[in-house]
Amino acid sequence: MPNHEFDFDTVVDRRNTNCGKWDTMDQKYKSRQLIHLGVADMDFRAPQPIIDGFQKCLDHGIFGYTDLNEAFYDSFISWMKRKHDTDVKKEEIVFCPRINISSGLCVETLTEPGDTVIINTPAYGPLYQAIVKNGRNVLESSLVLENDRYRIDFQHLEAAITPNTKMFILCSPHNPVGRVWTKEELEQVGEFCLKHQLILFADEIHGDITASGVDFLSTLSLKEEVRQRLVVAASPTKTFNIPGVILSYLVIPNSELRKEVRDDIDRIGMHNPTVFAVTAAEKAYTECDDWYEAVIAYINQNEEYTRSYFAKHMPEFHIYPREGTYLLWMDYSRLDCTEEELEQWFIEKAHVGVYMGTVFREDGRGYIRVNIASSRKLLKQAYEQMASVYGELKIK
Repeated sequence: MPNHEFDFDTVVDRRNTNCGKWDTMDQKYKSRQLIHLGVADMDFRAPQPIIDGFQKCLDHGIFGYTDLNEAFYDSFISWMKRKHDTDVKKEEIVFCPRINISSGLCVETLTEPGDTVIINTPAYGPLYQAIVKNGRNVLESSLVLENDRYRIDFQHLEAAITPNTKMFILCSPHNPVGRVWTKEELEQVGEFCLKHQLILFADEIHGDITASGVDFLSTLSLKEEVRQRLVVAASPTKTFNIPGVILSYLVIPNSELRKEVRDDIDRIGMHNPTVFAVTAAEKAYTECDDWYEAVIAYINQNEEYTRSYFAKHMPEFHIYPREGTYLLWMDYSRLDCTEEELEQWFIEKAHVGVYMGTVFREDGRGYIRVNIASSRKLLKQAYEQMASVYGELKIK
């Protein structure tokens, strides 16, 4: 049933706002006729308390240098305790504008040129780029698909690791495959990192967004020996649809690692937030619980709608179980087409933009990623456009 207190059904026109999801993709495909379900942000207006907080900043009319206040730290600490039963100390928190900055900076700061960093594939592109752009070697470890569910291949990791391997980058929940790692899996990752003396960098930006009945466990809940080798990247931007605010932070329990990272952030001059960031964090984590619960329910309903529609009208797209994120990972191996042919069909025939699998490395070939954090009306239009030309695709 639709939530009448919060309006997620209205389609908001995001074009002509310098929007990365719509304007940039229009430019990429040279068309303004596409429905974009690729870039991972929501098509919903942010919660009203955040908008009101921004309006207060605007009304003040001075946009000077901004520093963090106690409310910034307290609100995040409170959220992690309330929502994830995880204790975070103020001194462990390090501000960094974006997680994509944090990942590259931590690779550069905590490893040496020529070192090797582990990443699971398919992989979120910027996490992979954080390794290669800093002159480190990549150990790609393919996730194993068993019974429609991906798992980490620890046998492969044990065989492939070398003394030169210094870091493990974990995406938790995993983008793009949607896994929320279990307590046992996270403990196994932690033990692997301890055994091989690896820094564990955990990107937990999707940690607040889980499917019905699935609980997210932060790596911060792992035992203290693991926490002393841990860097967690977190942000309210996915949860409350405010990525344009440029707001994230690291949680680093080890004081020596924390000093190294903090010093490098200071060295490149990224220690100040935007004038809107403090308000965004405080409002999001203290006044938006109802909106958060409602948007999670809406996304879960969108998933149900998507699965039902595809099963009836486009059954050759196999949708894997979604445990976390607002992204669906789909296998199209039952269609007789290449990735290039399918992308052409999406753009030129269906007029729908999605992310093709090789965006996430070669292990993504044969798959697509679809963002379902949009108005159901918009999803319905996109799916109907796909279904209307589905007969032009060949089925094996």
